[in-house]
Amino acid sequence: MQPVAISEPKIGIAKRIWQTLRRGRIYYWPIRTLVQLGFFLLFAGLAIARLNPSFDGARSWVVLPVVASVKAQGGIGSTLDATTLLLSQAVFPWLPIGIMFVVGAVLGRFMCGWICPVGFLQDVITGIKGRVDSVQTRTNEYWIRLKYVLVGITFLISGTLGLALYYGVGSDYKQSLGSDLASGLFIAITPDGTLFGTLPVLLAHSWRFLGTAQASDLSAANLGSWLGSISALTWINILILIGFIYAAWRIPRFWCRYICPVGGIMAVFQKNSLLGMHRDPIKCSNCKECETACPMQIPILDLDWKKFNDSECILCMACIDACPAGALSPKFP
Repeated sequence: MQPVAISEPKIGIAKRIWQTLRRGRIYYWPIRTLVQLGFFLLFAGLAIARLNPSFDGARSWVVLPVVASVKAQGGIGSTLDATTLLLSQAVFPWLPIGIMFVVGAVLGRFMCGWICPVGFLQDVITGIKGRVDSVQTRTNEYWIRLKYVLVGITFLISGTLGLALYYGVGSDYKQSLGSDLASGLFIAITPDGTLFGTLPVLLAHSWRFLGTAQASDLSAANLGSWLGSISALTWINILILIGFIYAAWRIPRFWCRYICPVGGIMAVFQKNSLLGMHRDPIKCSNCKECETACPMQIPILDLDWKKFNDSECILCMACIDACPAGALSPKFP
């Protein structure tokens, strides 16, 4: 091992940081982290409030194009969940669809990178891991299509149910789907619904039981009976949540890349949104630091430098922070 070879890059990095500080460069990641944390605490706070037996939060119809399950009682909801829930009641979802169009046209997938609590969870997992891993380009491009397929399946189920109910022939269809799937495919299986809705309810029931139980009640038979009372869908949700955490550890923003139907819908708007990214070709040295830092693995250097709106870009500004020359910047419009 040669100490000189190791110390030189460290000196270069330190010099680069010092030069950046002298120029007064502003980094986006601290601001974004605070914004993400604030919204995450909002969702988590509502989940914790559900542990209180007297809590009776009313569902708010303030909806945003993020993954925010209606299982988290009260608070901000998801435009997709609101859409499928209204369709299950034979009501056309004018408000959530309108919000998706307006937000998508102006900001694209900005909320995926700055507000979505599921996105924040994935960023935390990647931060703990300490590096942004990449996937083979062909594999990544292939699996990106999966979320569009899931969007199609979701709207096929909810759309046909809404039409059937509207014409008065959908009661049997709704009953065959069951109360969980009838409200929306992703309401039934999304990991944030498990984290902010299902698990707090289970914990609340457990704490209430433990608070009133006698020593004789804490038997293996009673424990087995309690576990048996948990529905199969709940166990599936818990397994999905565990799988989500594992996948996010292996691949940055796994859910956003391959699964998220909200991301799939907003990706369509992202292509032509007013908010995009600009790359200065004079400053850019093609060092690929921006591509290495991108959690969505976007080929930034292959895109139009004047303004690029890649459908997978979540506008997290990680590429801006990573660029040593300051060649990247947001562009609006």
